[in-house]
Amino acid sequence: MGANTSSKAIDILRWVAFLPGAAVAAWLAWILINILGRFSLSYVGITSDSIWGQFYFNTAGHSAMGAAFVYIGAKIVPSYRKVVAYVLAGAALVLGGFLLFPAVMVRDWWAVWGCICIVLGVGAVVYLIHQGETDIE
Repeated sequence: MGANTSSKAIDILRWVAFLPGAAVAAWLAWILINILGRFSLSYVGITSDSIWGQFYFNTAGHSAMGAAFVYIGAKIVPSYRKVVAYVLAGAALVLGGFLLFPAVMVRDWWAVWGCICIVLGVGAVVYLIHQGETDIE
């Protein structure tokens, strides 16, 4: 009886923690890509302020952010992982749409490109999950 109660408590905690866990994973993925990018781009002489540096950081960082949000969030839940991945993808698309509006209003085109890359990262992970090429179960 004690093991079954403990298992149910862990399952409930996983359901409670999947959304904050997905958000933290997205943030950590963005930070990790930016740290690795600073080291790798400095070896080839590209500064982070140049157009190629901005293109790399916005493309790779935001794509990894969207992909990590969906994948890690779906891996945290104890069941219905494919459905959760689709729901997280929908939430990321809605959030990307909400973030796109102020980016266009202030004419920050790098932020617009970042929103597009988040959607591409989310779409890539959802496509791979749907095709069965990414083990989510």
